[in-house]
Amino acid sequence: MNKIKTTLLALMFGALATPLSAGSGDFAGPFIAVQGQSAGVELNGAYVDSDKVTTEGSGGKLIQLGAAEIGYSVPLGDTFFVTLGYGIQPGKAELSSHDDAADAADVTVKASDFETWYIAPSVAVSETSALYIKLGTSTADLNITGDFTGTSSKELDGNIYAFGTTTQFPSGVFIKAEAGIVEYNNIFVNDIGTAADDDSAKGDVNADPSIAYGGITLGYKF
Repeated sequence: MNKIKTTLLALMFGALATPLSAGSGDFAGPFIAVQGQSAGVELNGAYVDSDKVTTEGSGGKLIQLGAAEIGYSVPLGDTFFVTLGYGIQPGKAELSSHDDAADAADVTVKASDFETWYIAPSVAVSETSALYIKLGTSTADLNITGDFTGTSSKELDGNIYAFGTTTQFPSGVFIKAEAGIVEYNNIFVNDIGTAADDDSAKGDVNADPSIAYGGITLGYKF
């Protein structure tokens, strides 16, 4: 994931450093949009048992997400403008599901009601096209269920890094193609396991979730 992030950031800043000529005012104003995403979820984590022995592992899952978005673009120069936006992704997505062979340590992780706030510095390359980078935050409600008796994380909180292109038509309709990553803070589950009457067979899990995604946005600028 670090290699993906480095490549993505290089593409972002390389694009914005390229000399271009166009009109930022063509993209200025409020907008509404909907977005569809195909996302790959990765969890890198560690399990610590009752004897303090640590076992590390990772897992992945492909999910589909839909979002609604509103925002406003402000011109700051002949070709440069900044977009401020807010998005919400209703519904639930299963991020991880562990099925223990003995049915003594099954754990399912689901996230719901994703919200994003972002800023997107942009450069117009023509009257109808622009390149942008997106930096923002993402939060979601977290529901962890399964064979554990301790506490668990209730919320996802992370940072967004993305790069994209915008094509806008004279009618105000626009299409965006975007690729990015979301790196979330650590999540945890304590006292996993029901194979024993006491705590001797229980352990704790900590994981660092991240999402790599590609998305298409269809919107309208007023």
